[in-house]
Amino acid sequence: MDRSPAAPPGRLAWLDLARAISILLVVLYHVAVSAGPELLGGSDSPAARWWSRVNVALIPLRMPLFFLIAGALATRAVQRPWRAVLRPRVLDLLWPYLLWCLLFAVTGWPRYAPSDPFGFLFGEVTGMLVIGSPYWFIAVLPIFFALARMGRGRPTAAVVLALAVYLLAPVLHAGMLAGGVDGDLAYGVFQLTDNALWYLLGAALHGPLLAIGARVRTVPGLLAGTGLLAVFAVLAAAVLRSDAPLPLVRLIELAASLTGLGAAVALIPLLARWGAAARLGSHLGSRTLVIYLVHPVLLNVGVVAWILFGVDDHLSAPSCQLLVIPAVTVLAVLGSLALDRSITRWGPRWLLAAPGAPSTSDETPDPTARRRDLPDPSRYRRSHE
Repeated sequence: MDRSPAAPPGRLAWLDLARAISILLVVLYHVAVSAGPELLGGSDSPAARWWSRVNVALIPLRMPLFFLIAGALATRAVQRPWRAVLRPRVLDLLWPYLLWCLLFAVTGWPRYAPSDPFGFLFGEVTGMLVIGSPYWFIAVLPIFFALARMGRGRPTAAVVLALAVYLLAPVLHAGMLAGGVDGDLAYGVFQLTDNALWYLLGAALHGPLLAIGARVRTVPGLLAGTGLLAVFAVLAAAVLRSDAPLPLVRLIELAASLTGLGAAVALIPLLARWGAAARLGSHLGSRTLVIYLVHPVLLNVGVVAWILFGVDDHLSAPSCQLLVIPAVTVLAVLGSLALDRSITRWGPRWLLAAPGAPSTSDETPDPTARRRDLPDPSRYRRSHE
């Protein structure tokens, strides 16, 4: 994560907090949508259906916010020569992507395909090669970074082009599937075309986003943020329930994303004024990579153990069932942070960065502060999730 010496700390505190909120929403999404039916006795469980609907409704906000902040925080690195950013922006992303895709496959077959471990492993490896894995967001970040470098001289034109690609993304995805293109490949292409807009928009709006943290006012910000959040809720519900033609639904989703981002930009700086929230945001926001890498593996192991010991049989009360998803989310995050602390102290560091990494990064003087522009997927809808 880039830190400008001239920027007051408060300007970056809200960006850290925004990334922290995003990664928490990502973990919550995977727990609720992917693991919820397994944790709560099936997809017909009222609690499982409720948590799934809520998290799917947040799709227009979750990843757009994460990529917006990632693009904003990459602005300084975009101006540097390739030799200075090749490791942190490419190698230190692609290596964990390959490694943790394999770890996911090894831990995932008892959960997803206990009778066909080799078939599951083969599917994960082929999906990994076309950005169709659950870790897709790590693979697209170097591509988005390269696009931001290419468009750094004309950021407005880059955003307009990305907007056109964004609007066409669902049509392209549907056409690929109808034409018999492999589902993982179609999924990877969709993630590229669906999310590049937000990364490039964040890079283009770097200055205004940093300035917001200094000038936001409590009452106007609260009123504006609350109003935009209400509009986002209406639009997000419309996306879920709409039977309109695909292009119109896409426009509604775009409006939902923009109003949701507006609400986040208005409200999160206010929340960052609270010292405890700012400290938590700094801690989690600087560890988005490790949280996202580790939590799917923990879920694989945890879900198998949950089913094996029949834990859901003892959660008959609706109130207990509703608390399962947030509780498992917290445990997944804490487990990820525990591994992060262990690796920081004892290694091996190659679990989170390419082998041969120097003790310090070109982006931060603190070797323990791994600040990367890293989000998590929000639309992992492959057959085994």
